[in-house]
Amino acid sequence: MIRENDMVYICSPLSAPTADEIRANMELARSYMQLVSKVFQCRAVAPHAYLPELLDDRVLWERELGISVGMKLLEHSQALIVCSPIVSCGMQAEIVKARELGIPVYALLKEDPYIGVVQTPST
Repeated sequence: MIRENDMVYICSPLSAPTADEIRANMELARSYMQLVSKVFQCRAVAPHAYLPELLDDRVLWERELGISVGMKLLEHSQALIVCSPIVSCGMQAEIVKARELGIPVYALLKEDPYIGVVQTPST
């Protein structure tokens, strides 16, 4: 269960074929952060919402640095919320890491006008 003031890791896609699509994914991650923070009164973090402004996802060492920063934040999180029906390779790695660390994994349900989360099976 997500508690007030927990750090919650937002798991959503970043990589895309074009710079505009990457920017759109960053904006989506920011909107998920705001939504989850507001609904659960927690601290939602999505490093991929901001790190691409500092690091180039197309440059291997910069991408790896961004991933390592994200994984470090994940280690300090109390939950991970998957915010997309499509799970990318990067998202899958975050989900696997969360499960290895014993961090609960949830899926965001957006069924207007209701928004909720459900815990995903651990297998």
